[in-house]
Amino acid sequence: MAADQHDDRDDAATPPAASESMDPGFTLRQLDLFVAAAEHGGFAPAAQARHLSPNSVAQAVTDLERRMQTRLVLRHRARGITLTASGRQLAEAARDLLRRAGELPRGLSGDALSGPVSVGCYTTLAPTVVPELWTALAQRHPELELSVQEGSGTELAQLLRDGSLDMLIAYELALPADLPRRQLFLAQPMVALAGSHRLADREQIEPSELAEEPLILFNQPPSAQSTLTQLRRLGLSPTIAHRTADFELMRSLVARGLGFSIQYLPAPVPLSREGLPIVTVPLARDAVVEPVVLAWSPDAEPTVRAAATMALIRERLGQQERIT
Repeated sequence: MAADQHDDRDDAATPPAASESMDPGFTLRQLDLFVAAAEHGGFAPAAQARHLSPNSVAQAVTDLERRMQTRLVLRHRARGITLTASGRQLAEAARDLLRRAGELPRGLSGDALSGPVSVGCYTTLAPTVVPELWTALAQRHPELELSVQEGSGTELAQLLRDGSLDMLIAYELALPADLPRRQLFLAQPMVALAGSHRLADREQIEPSELAEEPLILFNQPPSAQSTLTQLRRLGLSPTIAHRTADFELMRSLVARGLGFSIQYLPAPVPLSREGLPIVTVPLARDAVVEPVVLAWSPDAEPTVRAAATMALIRERLGQQERIT
């Protein structure tokens, strides 16, 4: 028994065995220069951006390749560089690591809620969503520096994957299935008509009443396909009078009486750019509502800044179970 007690005391007094070194064999500076080379497409422009010699940037990338035991870039004489598949993977991970390293001093000082946060927003949602978010964020977290990027679902998803965005707001149908997301609200399909249209004073419109009406199609993917699928589901095969990827042009054509369109949020101002009246009337009978969601990267944990912004978005945009 005494021997057992003695052994326990010896074990407690003995320091734990040294663990393997946590030194990864590369530096943040090397990662920063590699990312700069990737973003600028060559060693020389990256060197100019970092106020270094091209040889310094090239050597940093070579050292990383040696440590990773794989080729990260393809070097083209007089044509810069292109990333290999491994290089693209490392560039994405390096951006996240560098961002987190930059936040460390603020996090330790208790000032984590300051600095940049980047939000993507689907083009047609932006006029309704972004002003409210910008105002609320400035009031709640004045030290955060918000930047907003508008685009299609495909464009925003790619920016999210490469680390250019912290999060995005979009229609769920516009996004790849693998992005984690949370529903904010449901958007109801509405028929946009000229103010003088025979159906403009209706509270709801039956799909059959649009059978002979030409369609002005918003041709931003995947909105176009979604609109056509929605109408076919309701028994309509409309004649497409015009396709446009410009939302305001679509509304202007509608206001001129050249056809109807389908949109999922009513415009705050019921006028076209020319000042002509437009009305939006809900579709009746089994129209499919579209979820609007907040999505983030599946490959990186949100930063403190991003988490605070996402919480505010959920509070302001998701506080009501509403159909807009």
